[in-house]
Amino acid sequence: MKETLLFFLQGIPEMTGVIAFSLAIAKIPINWGKTILVGVIMAVLSYVLRSLSFFFGLHTLMILFLIMYYISRSGNVHIVKSFLVTFAGAITLGVLEYATNTTFFLLTGMTQEDLTYNQILWATLGMPQAILIILLTIIVSRVFKPEQKGF
Repeated sequence: MKETLLFFLQGIPEMTGVIAFSLAIAKIPINWGKTILVGVIMAVLSYVLRSLSFFFGLHTLMILFLIMYYISRSGNVHIVKSFLVTFAGAITLGVLEYATNTTFFLLTGMTQEDLTYNQILWATLGMPQAILIILLTIIVSRVFKPEQKGF
């Protein structure tokens, strides 16, 4: 139960951030209520897919495909553009995760192996990149003014 809650503590903000960031760089207005709802749904789907006996990482590919499909259909953008912005959102999250984790390990002297025994710290370590991608989304959405009506 604790592991599930910790997954969602990190997963929901990250999914919401990736979706919102993808919408922002696609120049689609962000309806935060819908974006958070889709982020919750994607986090739940990710958890379910991750729990199944597929090979490691398949849940990530499936969720990215679903986000791409969602942006394409709901944002009324070409599937190629949807793929590119979804991929850019995932890469941005990965870069932010690398930067925040590296900074944390440098400041604390801990290693990734140290965190495998502390699930709470591991889950909360995911919060800075989730917050950063949401802040970056706000900045990007102000710089790249939405071209569409939104959804």
